[in-house]
Amino acid sequence: MEEFQAIWDTGATGTVVTQKVIDKCALKPTGMTFVHTANGPTTSPTYLVNVGLPNRIMMGNIKVTRGEIHGDVDVLIGMDIISQGDLAVTNFMGKTAFSFRIPSLECIDFVRSAPKEQGPGSPLVQAGRNDPCPCGSGKKYKHCCGKTPK
Repeated sequence: MEEFQAIWDTGATGTVVTQKVIDKCALKPTGMTFVHTANGPTTSPTYLVNVGLPNRIMMGNIKVTRGEIHGDVDVLIGMDIISQGDLAVTNFMGKTAFSFRIPSLECIDFVRSAPKEQGPGSPLVQAGRNDPCPCGSGKKYKHCCGKTPK
């Protein structure tokens, strides 16, 4: 199994791979499709691939298209995969965390679940020094995300 750098793109309908992925995995085209890219409409070959994610989720027989992806990235994961589960990006205490799970287990709605008394300009609720860290590490807040820099 080969490993490649990927980005998640909620603005992309389908998953895209670069020519490097096609060559390294010896992929054979399964057809052609019409795609809309930032550079305008074009046609592109399609391939069937298995996509494995770091959290041991395996998606089989995903139809991907060949495309150019800027930067050091070889796979662009689109809504064909993202819509199969729950995608969350958080930035608690300056630490950005990204997570994805399949199957979807709940509707995550930060607007509906916000405390009623917390409105614009309200102070953020913060864990006490001896409280469990909200990041889920199991450590006390003061020994985790609340650690003061030395």
